[in-house]
Amino acid sequence: MQRELVKQHLADPRFFEENRLLPTSDHFWYETEEEALKKRKMKLYFSLNGAWSFFYAPNPDSVPSGFENPDFSCSGWDTIPVPSHIELNGYGNPQYTDTDYPWDGTEQVIPHRIPVKHNPTGCYVKMFQIPQYMKGKRLILQFEGVETAFHCWLNGTYVGYSEDSYTPAAFDITELVKEGENKLAAEVYRFSTGSWLEDQDFWRMGGIMRDVSIFALPDLHMKDLDISADLDSSYKKGILDVRCTFTGTIPPGSSLAWKLLDGRIRMEDIAEREEDIILSGSMELNKNNLSFHQEITDVKAWSAEIPYLYRLVLLLHCKDGQIIEAVSQDIGFRKVEIRNSILWFNGKRMRLNGVNRHEFSARKGRAIGKEEMEWDIRFLKRNHFNAVRTSHYPNQSYWYELCDRFGVYVMDETNLETHGTWHTRNYDYTLPGNFPEWRDAVLSRASAMLERDKNHPCIFCWSVGNESWSGQNLFDMSMYFRNRDKSRPVHYENVCHDRMWGKTTDFESRMYATPAEAESYLKNNPEKPYLLCEYSHAMGNSCGNLHEYTELLDKYPQYCGGFIWDYIDQSLYKTGPDGKEYLAYGGDFSDRPSNFNFCTNGILCGDRTISPKLQEVRYLYQPYRLFPQADGIRIESLQLFEDGHRYYVRWRLEKEGDCLKSGSVPLSIKAGETAFIPVDFSLPDEAGEYVRTASLILTSDTPYERAGEVICFGQSVECRTNNSSCHPDIHATIQTVDGDSNFSVIGTDFRITFQKNTGKLISFHIGDLELVYDPVNTLKPEFWRAPTDNDEGFHMAQKCAVWKTASLYPEVKQTVFRSENSTALISILYDLGNGASCQVDFQIDSLGTMDIHETYHGLAGLPYLPCFGLSWKFPKVLSRVSWYGKGPEETYQDRQSGGYLGVYETTAEHSISPYVVPQECGNHTETRWVELTDTKGTGIRAESSVPFEFSVLPYTCHEMESARHHYELPAPYATVLRLLEAQTGVGGDNSWGAWAHEPYILKGDEDRIFHLRIKIVRNNNGQQ
Repeated sequence: MQRELVKQHLADPRFFEENRLLPTSDHFWYETEEEALKKRKMKLYFSLNGAWSFFYAPNPDSVPSGFENPDFSCSGWDTIPVPSHIELNGYGNPQYTDTDYPWDGTEQVIPHRIPVKHNPTGCYVKMFQIPQYMKGKRLILQFEGVETAFHCWLNGTYVGYSEDSYTPAAFDITELVKEGENKLAAEVYRFSTGSWLEDQDFWRMGGIMRDVSIFALPDLHMKDLDISADLDSSYKKGILDVRCTFTGTIPPGSSLAWKLLDGRIRMEDIAEREEDIILSGSMELNKNNLSFHQEITDVKAWSAEIPYLYRLVLLLHCKDGQIIEAVSQDIGFRKVEIRNSILWFNGKRMRLNGVNRHEFSARKGRAIGKEEMEWDIRFLKRNHFNAVRTSHYPNQSYWYELCDRFGVYVMDETNLETHGTWHTRNYDYTLPGNFPEWRDAVLSRASAMLERDKNHPCIFCWSVGNESWSGQNLFDMSMYFRNRDKSRPVHYENVCHDRMWGKTTDFESRMYATPAEAESYLKNNPEKPYLLCEYSHAMGNSCGNLHEYTELLDKYPQYCGGFIWDYIDQSLYKTGPDGKEYLAYGGDFSDRPSNFNFCTNGILCGDRTISPKLQEVRYLYQPYRLFPQADGIRIESLQLFEDGHRYYVRWRLEKEGDCLKSGSVPLSIKAGETAFIPVDFSLPDEAGEYVRTASLILTSDTPYERAGEVICFGQSVECRTNNSSCHPDIHATIQTVDGDSNFSVIGTDFRITFQKNTGKLISFHIGDLELVYDPVNTLKPEFWRAPTDNDEGFHMAQKCAVWKTASLYPEVKQTVFRSENSTALISILYDLGNGASCQVDFQIDSLGTMDIHETYHGLAGLPYLPCFGLSWKFPKVLSRVSWYGKGPEETYQDRQSGGYLGVYETTAEHSISPYVVPQECGNHTETRWVELTDTKGTGIRAESSVPFEFSVLPYTCHEMESARHHYELPAPYATVLRLLEAQTGVGGDNSWGAWAHEPYILKGDEDRIFHLRIKIVRNNNGQQ
């Protein structure tokens, strides 16, 4: 193809396809009824995945001339796997940008024009032979996804052109295939006018990144299947409307027979039985389309809770009764409505516990396979997500099939985002806007998605796209959806900035509104259902105050819920300077400009390691709430359709981790109702803290969870007190050594030494074990934390820098050392360098127990405190941690609802959370005591009558702060215990300015007091 013609195609927004077949449904077809019934692997299918010959060119002008011709030899070329990204195979670099177009900084960004010099181009060649069983049939070549545009040829003859990276491009190649070996060539361009429409916040990579295949069609073929499986107003009767479109020659006497089978038949090991056939019929076929209508009484409706599917089997017969083609499609009967500004599903008010999901893995980028999708669907179901937004492009067809089968509501989103054309507020060039030359391209993208996905019951809503401002073209897309499919509402968010185009969406959709902003809309006669299409920005240590959002679901029926941003960190594997792989982010591939780690916003890491944030999300998304109390357990069902037959209740009563009594009882509860189960949760007379825990347990295996797993839980705490002191009187005379420079307290097996002029604890010996690694960082006031991603967005380091200085360099103004019979008294007064002061008082008895009293005197005008407490740097040998408090994962003031109160164990190194950028992590709230010991069981125990917070890590917060990757941290050499009266919450509304909410912030102008007791813990034999 002439290079000038190539460049014309790439640069013309009106030219987005050539010879591409119209989109159709993603159904399968077979040669026999049995294959269709069981949905076996299609025989009329030939995969072209695998190794392709490959040549990388910096731009289309550098492509080898005539490489598509049969006589051109590719013997010296490299090979590349298909599907995959070019950049992840060593050709160029992956580049991460958020809103900026990726050629910004390389070439001038001229509105609506594409780069010329820098347009990486991949030349792909695949040699193949058509299988014998496909010969003589019509053949369709299909590319499932190519980023971002391509031309293709077969045996040197031009086949066609396509843009739109995330929907199939199909071409009829029947006349081009020859006997023997065939040569398929594709020229794939990184940038085209389509790139202006694909400015999603993700890694910018190209290539053939979804399957390539050839389908064989019978002489008479059902090319499109359009199914409406609705419910009547009683939600009990199913209304089935089926429209079939055919291609090919219709032999005289042909007919179409159909049968609707019960969902039980979906299991491959079950043969068809007569009672499985719900309905059946047949009709003569004499035109290229036909339709039929049926009603089914007492239909089993589909929902995410009960994903009941029927199987529709259609059989094309010729005159003698032989099957020409068999087609099968799983269908679900359901009804989506908006009434009174409320979103309804099958007659019940819908609650979306959703997440935005990119198709991604650290190894494959967006070229994921079935194994990742199957892992994802099980993860989502296991952790109470009931909805997914396909941000911001249609996913692979198999994902919708999984969502149908497992039960997940899907907002299906068009492959459209033009954020970079309006984020600078230069609205003259905003796409697609009102530009007539872009209208057909965006409507084509909407049509390609709808026509492929229309038969999937999981899809409850169509989305016009993401962050593309407003205008006529977007409105026309929304009207296309409404006119083509009246069974689903339409979503779009960006018109909240431009109310002139408000009718583009059926929802009031917002991104990153605070709970207060959401409530302001909801309590003022909302015109539309309110939906947070993106909320709780899960970047790094985040998802704080999530409960404030979920609580709105109980208060306002017009609130639909929302979709957390987002599912998985977009981090990619890279080899670090130490020769080991690590999870890299933007900028790590010399990709500049870049938005660096802003691509890591997931509740999963890029390698699908689970983030500690999930603990909170899973709890707040629970479908049942459990409230244990003295006489039993109150259980609230948030389910719309499922009763509690799959679960039983397990309960226990504990005292500080020791189980006093437990049991299990069956559960009987209807959807949406409340049940009470009597249980003997009475407390003994003995003083102490008691915890009641109730859990729902799965009775049998599901496709995503094992029997016996905890599905939901609830806890309550009750204390019984007496007047006796928790601290026994110590009458032994204390031994102290008050020297010129040092002050020591000496016991039978311990020695505690302070430096008198600095107040530093320079030694804490238990036998031969030294507990002080670094006197500079031992029991010194702590006000700082390694900034989280949300802290960085808030500019916490700049606003609160005085607290880092106060932690590192407090000035000792006064020290007092004295003894009084059975105790030693130490008092240290610090000037924090910002006008405020802090005093730490120690009272040490003859057993080595230290009562610590830390007092902070606030001062008007001082900024927020990241935290308040003490830190202690131990030798590495002390790295075993046990505690009684919230766990097992880290918790924070604004992210602790999902933590169990109990006794846990871990180590310092295991407490490092896998956030891509090292930052504050490993904190635990509601702590009653924490022990830090060596492997022999010797160490210390910190406790308080008032719950406190702590973390144990192998690094100081300052060491964590100085590293941008984990490999930059030193090998663990010490153990750092942080004992905190409190820590500011992590926040989570967004990561570019929001911080923790007011109730979870430590204020610099308020006084604070922290009381703590530290005891010596000795091994079982009392010997070192």
